[in-house]
Amino acid sequence: MRQQGNLIHSVNINLPTLPAGLAGLRIAHLSDLHIRRRRGRYAKLESLLGHVGVDLIVFTGDYITAAGDEEMGVEVMGQLCASLRPRLGLFGVFGNHDTHKLRQLLGGLPVRWLSNESHVFNGLPLQITGLEDDRLVRPDSVASLFDRSFDSRDSRNAVASDDLPLRLLLCHSPHMIPVAADLGVDLMFSGHTHGGQIRFPPNRALVNSTDLPLGLTSGILRHRNTLGAISRGLGEVRLPLRILCSPHLPIYTLRRGPLVGQLADSIVNVCPW
Repeated sequence: MRQQGNLIHSVNINLPTLPAGLAGLRIAHLSDLHIRRRRGRYAKLESLLGHVGVDLIVFTGDYITAAGDEEMGVEVMGQLCASLRPRLGLFGVFGNHDTHKLRQLLGGLPVRWLSNESHVFNGLPLQITGLEDDRLVRPDSVASLFDRSFDSRDSRNAVASDDLPLRLLLCHSPHMIPVAADLGVDLMFSGHTHGGQIRFPPNRALVNSTDLPLGLTSGILRHRNTLGAISRGLGEVRLPLRILCSPHLPIYTLRRGPLVGQLADSIVNVCPW
């Protein structure tokens, strides 16, 4: 792992089930921008992403903070998306701060918004699903999004097969990782926690706004054979302040290899950041 421009965070992720044709796939993960006004950070994002080649870009919610921020949110997101040309496209889900008005306005962007639905790529063993961040929707309902003709990763003992697709899940809140593991997801992308936003030394989050223990606030989580990549995010809420928890934009490079950490029924932070 390494930092680029104090914002981009390069991470290699090993997946034993990764189809050979997806080896080296690069995914940029943008989360929790919380746009309220113009900031130099957004122009920096455009510049950095314009010089770093990625195959896929995923957004995991909270583009604004509150009602009234929609116009600025659409302006910044529009400028950002206009500068991005990933080979496989842009995909996203919404977060708990994103209003219905914002969701409608962002519908005109070149982003495939996934609200409890899946996208299967033609000619590639790749499936990406987005889970709606709606407290009124029961988590078990997402089970219907997955093709039951495919066995779960656990039942296959995580053996690689080029005949089975890589399963990616976008979900704003990381507390859904047990559901992702039950559904046989290979890799889940989430945000929401801001990495705690304010930490005590050496690296202790004060809050993470989820049901997860504070030690699972950000990083690469493992639950059975599913990994969850939890971003620290790119913005702030309540106070425009971060302490010992800088914003970051992870870029993941997928490799075929053994999963980091040990197989367990508990959720473990195998690579905290």
